[in-house]
Amino acid sequence: MKQRIIIISLICLFSATIGLAQEGASQNLYFVKKGKTAVFNGREYQPGKGRAFYIYRNCIYTVVLKDKRWLRIRVADIRNDSVYYSLYVSASEAASDNARLDTLALHPNQLRKLKLIADRMIGLQSNFSLRNKRYVFETADTLKGFSHDTIVSYSKDSSRSVAYELVPYLTAQGINWIYERRGITYYYEGMNPLVDEAITPRKKPLPPKKWVWFTPTNVNKISGLNLGIQTMTTAENDSLTIHGVNINADLLSMFVTVYGVIGMFNMPHPNSYPDSVNKKEINSEVTGLNISGGGIMGDMRVRGLCINGGMSSVLETTGLHITGILNTTGEFRGVEISGLCNRAIKGRGLQIGLLNFCKNLKGIQLGLWNVNSKRSLPLINWGF
Repeated sequence: MKQRIIIISLICLFSATIGLAQEGASQNLYFVKKGKTAVFNGREYQPGKGRAFYIYRNCIYTVVLKDKRWLRIRVADIRNDSVYYSLYVSASEAASDNARLDTLALHPNQLRKLKLIADRMIGLQSNFSLRNKRYVFETADTLKGFSHDTIVSYSKDSSRSVAYELVPYLTAQGINWIYERRGITYYYEGMNPLVDEAITPRKKPLPPKKWVWFTPTNVNKISGLNLGIQTMTTAENDSLTIHGVNINADLLSMFVTVYGVIGMFNMPHPNSYPDSVNKKEINSEVTGLNISGGGIMGDMRVRGLCINGGMSSVLETTGLHITGILNTTGEFRGVEISGLCNRAIKGRGLQIGLLNFCKNLKGIQLGLWNVNSKRSLPLINWGF
């Protein structure tokens, strides 16, 4: 009798151990169209029409959840029928937003779509819907994932070296690799990043230009009337301040406007926007009257009356901002008017356009469709 009890106890203990081992075992996860058999091509990590694809470890994905939130995640592991990840943020974003890098988990049924970036400069993205896909967890000896890799860059005299981590992320074209330098992410295209040389004495500031001047220019400050092709400086520190009147063609902005209009069809819900604007990135300022053909763009602050023909994309505006097609602003105070769409993270005042989006709004939105973090309404919306 005692022997039977001992044997039964050992069997139960062994079964429990096996169960725990299986519960904690790593898995692979793939998506396939409902009703179809999984078929993979050479790039089994790449979503595509009519074929299955795996979720890879150590890869960055931009996902949209069923509650319309966007997440930029770096997959750490797949186990217990869940995807374990950390939010991917650059060093500058972590410093400005106090971002937490905890390991979190989500289930595949929480996913609504993948966002595949097509143009990183202006954030143009395509959608890959998961609504008609089924997910499959499988236990396998080989776990799907990209290897960790680093590159080492040397200074010109080889006296200093810096190691950079290469991180893969999924785009519409496939897998791209990025690295981080001073908190800013860059494409890795086979050329090693620069290594900062020894600190050299600061050059004497360039004297400001008064009355009438022209841009692009090799100066940092203009007071009076500025006429130009593009509102920018060729000075070493990329900082430009204009006080007075700025009249510019801004030809480069005209090309970006085309992509901006296309991106309007994939406009995310404001709940997916960042919580705040990193004003430390502001390096230029235009104060007074600004008239731009293509539209003023850059990491800048604009104060006063601003009239743009095409698209405007700046970090902060104060006053009256009128744009022909699209306004993209980090934070605005005053009135924003556009022919098609206004988009802002934080707003204090009035938005007028066919489409209006603002996450943190204290003011009124007037348009065909108006969205903020509290509600979405036609014709008029508000937040106080």
